[in-house]
Amino acid sequence: MNRLLSTEGIILKNIKVNEADKIITIYSLEYGKIRGIAKGVRKTKSQFGSSLENLTISRIIIYRGKTINIINQTEIIDSFFSQTKNLFCYGLAIKCAEIVDKLCADEDSNKELFYLFKKYLLLLKDEKNPTLLTESFLWKLFSILGYKPELNKCVSCGNLPDKEEWTILDISKGGILCPNCCQDTNCFQIKIKKFHLKLLQRIIIANLDRIHNKEINQFALSDLVKLTETYLSYHFDIDNRSRLFLNKLRILQ
Repeated sequence: MNRLLSTEGIILKNIKVNEADKIITIYSLEYGKIRGIAKGVRKTKSQFGSSLENLTISRIIIYRGKTINIINQTEIIDSFFSQTKNLFCYGLAIKCAEIVDKLCADEDSNKELFYLFKKYLLLLKDEKNPTLLTESFLWKLFSILGYKPELNKCVSCGNLPDKEEWTILDISKGGILCPNCCQDTNCFQIKIKKFHLKLLQRIIIANLDRIHNKEINQFALSDLVKLTETYLSYHFDIDNRSRLFLNKLRILQ
C-alpha cells in the first residue's frame, strides 16, 4: 500500500492538540475526508501554517501512518480565508464545511462533491447573494448524497402536481404529494408555495455559476432557509454550530 498520498484538498477543520501541533480535517479530491497531524504548525509563520487554515484549498502531501496520518507538505492553491473580508460569507462557508464534515464518511471519495464545494467557495468570495448560493449548495449536496427530493410528481401515486398556489412537501416520504395523497397529515408535511417548488427544482439542476449573483425576494429566501434547515435536521439529525452565529449576523444586517 502506498503510504505517501498527494492530493488537492479543502481544509474543513483544524484542532489544536498541544503547543505546536494541530489535527487537520481535509476533504480531498482523491480520498474523500481524511485527517492528519501537522507537526509544529502552530510555531511556524511560514506558508505551511496558512495553507492549513479553514477553507483553504491546498495541494497536500500526507504520510499514512499506522495510527495517525502525518501532513508533510502543503501548497496553497486558493484561500477563501485570506481573501474575504465579509464575516457573514465566512460564517456561511464554515457552516457548509461543518455539514460536509458531519455528513461524509472517512476516506469515501466523491469527486462530484469535492468540485461542488470548491466551486461554491470560489463563487462565494464575491457573491452578491450569499444566502441563495449557500442554500443552492446544500440542496445539491443533499442530492449528491442520495437525498434528492422528488419534486416533479407525487411521491406516492406518481401524479403531476396540480396548478394550485400551494403544494405539500412530505420530508418523511422524500417528495411532494398530490391532494389525494396528503389526507393523512403529519408533522413532516410542509405547505410550500409553488414559487418555492419551482425554485427548488431550478437550484437542484442548475450549475452554481448560473445561480451566482442572482436576486430573489428576501421573504421568499427566508422561507427557503427554514425549509432547508428542516430538511437537514430531519434527514441528518445534526445541530450546526454556525447557525446561531449566522442568525445573529442576519439580525445585525
